[in-house]
Amino acid sequence: MKKYFLIPFLLIIILFNSCELAQRDYNYEINLLNIALDYQNTETEKSKENEKYSISLYGTINDAKELEKALHKLSERNNISFTSNNYLQIGSDKDAATINNIKYPKKENILIALDNLKNSSNENTINIIYFSGHSDSEGSWGLAATDFTSLYPRFYQNQMLSVNEVYDKLKNVKGKKLIISDSCYSGNYYTPSSYSIENENLSFASAFNKLFSKDSKINDDTFILCATEKDNTSHELKYEEGMRLHGFFTKALLEGLGWCDDGIKGYLSNFVDPNLDTEDGIQGDLAPGLPPAAKNNILSVDSLLSYIKDNQEIALKSIYYPSQYPQVLGDRYDLILFEF
Repeated sequence: MKKYFLIPFLLIIILFNSCELAQRDYNYEINLLNIALDYQNTETEKSKENEKYSISLYGTINDAKELEKALHKLSERNNISFTSNNYLQIGSDKDAATINNIKYPKKENILIALDNLKNSSNENTINIIYFSGHSDSEGSWGLAATDFTSLYPRFYQNQMLSVNEVYDKLKNVKGKKLIISDSCYSGNYYTPSSYSIENENLSFASAFNKLFSKDSKINDDTFILCATEKDNTSHELKYEEGMRLHGFFTKALLEGLGWCDDGIKGYLSNFVDPNLDTEDGIQGDLAPGLPPAAKNNILSVDSLLSYIKDNQEIALKSIYYPSQYPQVLGDRYDLILFEF
């Protein structure tokens, strides 16, 4: 009996490492919904004594702009159609022209953008929804302010876009959906399954059930890549004059995609280098050859997660210092983004 027990066990190992567990879409297209805010036009009340303090972030806009350019160049290299819609809040403007701009990332505009995905997507679309900014303890995204009279303790409720609202909007969108959230408590997008490959205590019975159960409730068209766990915060370096920051998570993500400075794979500077300036003002470029995160000539969500964990410039776990532990949705599939 003992020798026969090894057969299904080896089968499960082979299946876990085979491409059958990856979602493949040939002749596909990539559509990016890109959302980032620096919050420089927003102050909040620090206490009931009405002390004001800034909630500005200095890496979010670099995150979004460089991610868009990296994905665009990777798509061009692989002859894949790429479109993007950018909703960026940059600077301290609070005037009506700013607030009423259709690309100002207030909640109303982002809900419309999510609705529009239904019309722009088909079965062969990979929709990437990227967010870089603040979130509350429930993982809700803090979107752009439209009322600046008094924000206490941080955001008005009508600025917050909840996890459930995002999921509800994506429910009827065709194709694959990949949510990438570089924000505090973004692990609220991640709903761990007892069958998750990420589960270190995955038993043989659970592994078998994960692969073959017909009544599994795991959604196989929505994928999550988030910066940290649901009860932890995400971070960027403290800003100083002349710095060019990113969130720790997105910086590692970009490097994994092959986005780099001066052609050096796996390297993005934390400082502005005037010698690397480009016409569009976006520092960096896509290195030739395979991206560092690619495995077996495939760049996927799982391979990006693995690279980020190994290369982000902040501890995965620490009780003494800031840390963040990136997560993926516990799904039965991996999502292939590019093949080389």
